[in-house]
Amino acid sequence: MMTGGRSRSGVRGLLDRAIGIAEEASDDDDLRLRKRVLVIAGYILILGALQLPVLAQGHPLSWVLAITIPLVGAINLVVLNRTRRFRRYAHVLILTVLLFPAAIEVTLGGLGGASASLVFAFLAPVFALLGLGPRTATAWFMAFLVIVLAVILLDPPVSSQITPQPYPLRLVWYAANLGVPLGITFALLRYSDLRRRWAEARSQELLTNAIPPAIAARLQRGETRIAESYPNTTVLFADLAGFTPWTRQTDPGQVVSFLDQLFSQFDELAARHGVEKIKTVGDAYMAAAGVPEPRADHAAAAARLAIGMLRALDHARGADAPLELRIGLASGPVVGGVIGRQRILFDLWGDTVNVASRMQSSGIPGRVNVAESTQELLAGGWQFEARPPVDVKGLGAMTTYLLVDRDMP
Repeated sequence: MMTGGRSRSGVRGLLDRAIGIAEEASDDDDLRLRKRVLVIAGYILILGALQLPVLAQGHPLSWVLAITIPLVGAINLVVLNRTRRFRRYAHVLILTVLLFPAAIEVTLGGLGGASASLVFAFLAPVFALLGLGPRTATAWFMAFLVIVLAVILLDPPVSSQITPQPYPLRLVWYAANLGVPLGITFALLRYSDLRRRWAEARSQELLTNAIPPAIAARLQRGETRIAESYPNTTVLFADLAGFTPWTRQTDPGQVVSFLDQLFSQFDELAARHGVEKIKTVGDAYMAAAGVPEPRADHAAAAARLAIGMLRALDHARGADAPLELRIGLASGPVVGGVIGRQRILFDLWGDTVNVASRMQSSGIPGRVNVAESTQELLAGGWQFEARPPVDVKGLGAMTTYLLVDRDMP
């Protein structure tokens, strides 16, 4: 079973490399998809041309085309692999697809004798559309119409001088000339659509990881400026006490790995308790309850998250990581909105944010420091230890409390 799995994985890897020969590290998802579609088209062209002698029952021209088309296609792919000049490759491929069916049409007896082989030329604008985009495809479609007109004008003298092929063979040609190019068109369109949907799903996942899903949905509907007031929220700030000294004596890879695992656990806890992660800055973590979706128990949700974060750190840290979480909570109104264009961010502003940040910075490592605004909302279900007042810039002295870490209500 293991051997079969490895074999399938090896085959998939080989195929992926074969169709990804034009890709570069700087390519975005759209360009990578376009390159792959036209590389696949190049392989299909080579394989399709090899069948010509069979379909034409050994007609001399079919052997010439069966050698020439694959040779041109193979050279084009090799040059692409060496130079990564995708547009040059695309133009050669499209021109080949456009001209060779016209040559077959003329040399095998015109429109009737060649049995609609000109349909293959329609792949030229299709390949241009999928690989180079709609503007370029329009020019290639006009070229296709010119070729069709030229073949029609040449058909009377050509068809009168060349004996038509036997009727059964013409039926086979009709089936091949209609089914194969249309099948190729459908297959490439389907592949392109599947890849596009995958890319859109990936972009959606990345977007919703960066900002709340409700805000992401509004951006996708076309809103360019999002700013809202949220009257009832609880903001959480957390910071790792002792983090900077620890990083000086710890391998950078270990530091990043530790933060990644710890903050991933925080993200899971935030999602479980219905609290929205806002951002991380270094070893600091910010979240808010009641944003962007309002909830009556925002203070309790944030408190549960805070206790869960303390317990998560207890399980995550080792003896060589003398770290403690300092967490601050404050409740009240905030303003939220999306800022930035290149790297968008959903952020919060207001006195509540400032107070929560001050609760964290003035807190005690390993404890949750709570503003009076949050303590009043949790009174009756939670226990607190009173602390001396804390001076908050612009707001004066404020009474604070330490949340008692017991079984959460």
